[in-house]
Amino acid sequence: MFKINSLEMKGTNGEKYTYNFSEGINYYKGKNSSGKTEFYYFIDFMFGSSEDIRKKPWYVDSLERVTMIFQYNDIEYKIARTRDPNINYLQYSNEPEEDYISLREYKDRLNSIFASDVESLRELRNFTDEELTYRTFTMFNFLGEKRQGAIHDFLDKSSDIKYSIKLSPILNFIFNNNLEKIYELKKELEILLEKVKELEKNTAKYDFICNQVNNNLQKLGSNTWYTGKNANDIRKQLNEIKDMQAVVRKKNDKNIADLEVMYNNISEQIKIYENSITDSKQFEKDNKNRKLLLQKLNNLLDENSVFEYLVSPLEKLISELDSTISFSKYTISDKTINELRKQRDLIKTEIRRNDSRFRLFTMEEKEKAITVIEEYLSSDISSSEEELQEKRKRIKTIREELKILQNSDDHKKIKDLSNYISELYKSASNISSVVKDDTNKEGFHIQYYKKGNILQPMITESVINENSNVINEKVNYYIGSMARHTLIQLCGYFGFLKMLLKEDKYPLIPILVIDHISKPFDQGNSKAIGKVITTVYESIGKENLQLFMFDDEEYEKLDLVPDHFENLVAENKTGFNPFYFPTE
Repeated sequence: MFKINSLEMKGTNGEKYTYNFSEGINYYKGKNSSGKTEFYYFIDFMFGSSEDIRKKPWYVDSLERVTMIFQYNDIEYKIARTRDPNINYLQYSNEPEEDYISLREYKDRLNSIFASDVESLRELRNFTDEELTYRTFTMFNFLGEKRQGAIHDFLDKSSDIKYSIKLSPILNFIFNNNLEKIYELKKELEILLEKVKELEKNTAKYDFICNQVNNNLQKLGSNTWYTGKNANDIRKQLNEIKDMQAVVRKKNDKNIADLEVMYNNISEQIKIYENSITDSKQFEKDNKNRKLLLQKLNNLLDENSVFEYLVSPLEKLISELDSTISFSKYTISDKTINELRKQRDLIKTEIRRNDSRFRLFTMEEKEKAITVIEEYLSSDISSSEEELQEKRKRIKTIREELKILQNSDDHKKIKDLSNYISELYKSASNISSVVKDDTNKEGFHIQYYKKGNILQPMITESVINENSNVINEKVNYYIGSMARHTLIQLCGYFGFLKMLLKEDKYPLIPILVIDHISKPFDQGNSKAIGKVITTVYESIGKENLQLFMFDDEEYEKLDLVPDHFENLVAENKTGFNPFYFPTE
């Protein structure tokens, strides 16, 4: 159970004014400039929005502090905010007031209240790889005037980038039925990443020791290369050097001039291959453009065949180019280039090794080199490259599998949501002519699409298939009426709230705050709003969802029976903030 009980406002002169609320529908009527939209945003402010009210004329020199009392899961809380964003209070309602807390701590404490299911929150965090809190889920709590009538990306707060970037992973989580498999793969991925980090550290150490040994072997005039597996051969050669034996170099050693010629030749071949690839891609791009041109010319020929003589040569040219491009792809092999690059790297290493033959080193430097080599050879190291490659390959496979699993949808859940939204909308057919017109369409249905967060009306139409048979097919039904769109959008909000509240595992505040929803409706159809809300409460219950509505119409026109009603403009106040009096 959730209920906001009251909102006490304290002015700079010490005066107080209290708004009391009921469970169910709280309806506030007000004329223009009476603060309906300010009240709408102020509820979000009390639940931790970062808006700085010091910049708003509504509150400057009039409002000092606001205290809200709410109860959740049979516990009553008292929260308070001031005009200073970092002076806030939160405690149990029967406790004495503590020292003030920063906005960050204020939101952390609120999150601990609404994110009571720690295990579900951990699953959500592991699934999305993001730190999601109750603040993110407020996108399901506010339907404002700004984006009224949006059925594509229909949540009002989706226009804010900080919410829109988090909506997609949340929807993936909500509509996913592979959570257990995803959790297992995530755990395996976590272990693999730790192992890879360790292997990379060992590989770096291995490479460092090999480089140090080889650098010092060059000082001794040796052309033997330490690979990490030939330590005994290196030790044998060191013993020979110690015994003053001359280092025997391989007879097939090439001089630096030969090696540099080979290096330049291979580099030139690689350059030719790379240029060929670039040219081939450009040819392919140009040929695609020619095909588009040919397609347009063929369309013209369908209307007038006189110009066929102009098109035939182009068709022949494109056919020849296709053959040329295919042959180029056959001759240009990435594998060939990779092999050439490997050979070039080997020759580069050989040049570096031979360079030491033309440098003179003192006996002291050679003695030091021998000591260094012996010390590094005593290190217990081995190459981890094969294991590292294997682990990286598995990580890549897991990530690809996770991407597929995370984007797979629970189609039954989406179907149930679509059906509920459709039934809500249809419930107003006996009270609204526009809804009746829609529901009389054959097969009328509102389909929810997760991609794009879309509420798409659909109908059934008879179409002729490729076998010339008449079949019934679901097609998109496009309606331009703002009132229809707004009512569908409202049904979408209620559909999500019912689903999320039933699952009871999300850090969700059980409220819906609506600003000026009657605006796009004429008098005859505005009662559809009340009918939809009544139908919602029949399935959810007023004790489970508190509704706040701000409008300039009388609630009877919306066919509503509010549990609490109040006019924002009274004899002693001009609007929402009772201490604010606009200047003439």
